Amino acid sequence: MKDVSQAIGGYISRVPEARRERVLALHGLILSLFPQATVSLEFRMPTYRLGENYVSWGSMKQHIAVYTCSSERIAGFRARHPEVQGGQGCLRFRDSQRLPLADLAQVVRNALVPSRAI
Repeated sequence: MKDVSQAIGGYISRVPEARRERVLALHGLILSLFPQATVSLEFRMPTYRLGENYVSWGSMKQHIAVYTCSSERIAGFRARHPEVQGGQGCLRFRDSQRLPLADLAQVVRNALVPSRAI
């Protein structure tokens, strides 16, 4: 676990300083909701897994991306936040956009709780 914590810490330390507070908040949110999740750098980015389900995030060139295992996991978020771009199962937060942590908490719950009705 210490190696994983160091790897995640190393990843976060390489995030541009202007974005670091936001990714630390996201990392803390996920761990507070699911402290039992297995944490890794599975997709070369912080990944939190419970069984087959996962949520991960990455610091990209001009945004933070949040990935889930399916588009259904983020449908409610997209309905509330149509201004947030993304792909299938992915949300992209430009550096100029805030991270709505309360709504992202629901995305994390949807992504990691397998029996949850979406």
